[in-house]
Amino acid sequence: MKRFLAGAVAGVTALTLTVGCANQFQQLEPKLELKKAAENLGAEGKAGFTLKAGGSVDDVIAAAKKSGDTITAEDEEIFRKIYNSSVTMAWDKAGESVTDDRLQVTANIDGVTGLDMRTVDEVFYLKVPVTELAQKFGASSSDITEMRSGLSAEAPTLAALFDGEWVSVAAADLKKLGEQVGGVTAAAADQQVQSEKLAAEFKTSAENLLESADVVRDEQDKKHLIVTTSTGKATAEAKRLAEAAIKIISPEAAAEATASLQKEIDKNAPADKPIVLDIWVDNGKFTAFEINYLQFVEGATGRGTVRVEIADSIDITAPSGAQKLDVAPIFEALAGAASGGGTSGAGSAENWAELVGQQAVLMAITEQGKPANYLKKAATQMAIPGVKVQVVRKGVAQVTSGTSVACVTVPATTRGEPKVKAGAC
Repeated sequence: MKRFLAGAVAGVTALTLTVGCANQFQQLEPKLELKKAAENLGAEGKAGFTLKAGGSVDDVIAAAKKSGDTITAEDEEIFRKIYNSSVTMAWDKAGESVTDDRLQVTANIDGVTGLDMRTVDEVFYLKVPVTELAQKFGASSSDITEMRSGLSAEAPTLAALFDGEWVSVAAADLKKLGEQVGGVTAAAADQQVQSEKLAAEFKTSAENLLESADVVRDEQDKKHLIVTTSTGKATAEAKRLAEAAIKIISPEAAAEATASLQKEIDKNAPADKPIVLDIWVDNGKFTAFEINYLQFVEGATGRGTVRVEIADSIDITAPSGAQKLDVAPIFEALAGAASGGGTSGAGSAENWAELVGQQAVLMAITEQGKPANYLKKAATQMAIPGVKVQVVRKGVAQVTSGTSVACVTVPATTRGEPKVKAGAC
């Protein structure tokens, strides 16, 4: 009898422990699968995702109407076009060098491939079917003709976009165009370090939210994991992430900026409530993420989501027959706009000279030096096809653009302004 009782007790104990472990495993197993999928995401350096609307557009329209906003038939049509649109991004690190990296961004606008951008072997490719898109959104033939005429006058090679053809430009020239629009930019190496640090912080935030979240598997779909966290936890993690990001991007202003941002987050923090995120995982890899934003709309029912679909890899290739884009007219147009002058003719060299001088002053401000010491570097950055910048003596540079020539003299200190005159130095 004693042996029987001892065996029974041992059996019950073992069963209890087994059930307890099974329950614990049932809660832990989905988290382990998410962790494995996160480690696999982009591990091969080649991946892609598509951002699109999910759920029901009718549910979204109903929620918008219930909120008290006036929703017209035109508004409803816009909602439906959004639901028939998507954006896809893909990348491929290819080799060890950054020069091997490939990138593709494609936008599908209401069933039309409205944008296709690719970077392959340090060449940027672009295709935008301007005519087809303009017609889709109601532009008349005369509107399109006028648009084409104006754009072709500024940059003739852009006319190919109206015919749905590819254009290309060297990445180095495109980088200079970006610098022209945005001013002084960080070195590529510094940007890469910043990007890696920011990516690490985003990963940490995702892991922190996952650790504190409840994760269960959908009994109807074993690939579907339901993650539940809360606005309180998300707000706390947003504050941590914001502080970390500011320290990476602007360490010198981190203390003041962090205090201001966190105060703003606390002021606008929503009431604590559950947040549900849907994730699909197949064979240890993410296939989709989806969040129902109607859960945040008071009184809304149904499902309207932002959905991200993951692809293991997308082959990124250089399109054939791309027309080489002449960027010089675009630079000249920007130069004219920046200085308030024209975009062509005798004034173009003066516009460029003004920008070269301003760039030298901006560099001096950033490095706390004298503009003359940065004129040569500014001249190098501004040298693009069709524009020649030559430093003739300390603090003075001559700019040639087409048949026009101008001379710029930078100020002795950063408190002054560059002086530009037409003609040779």
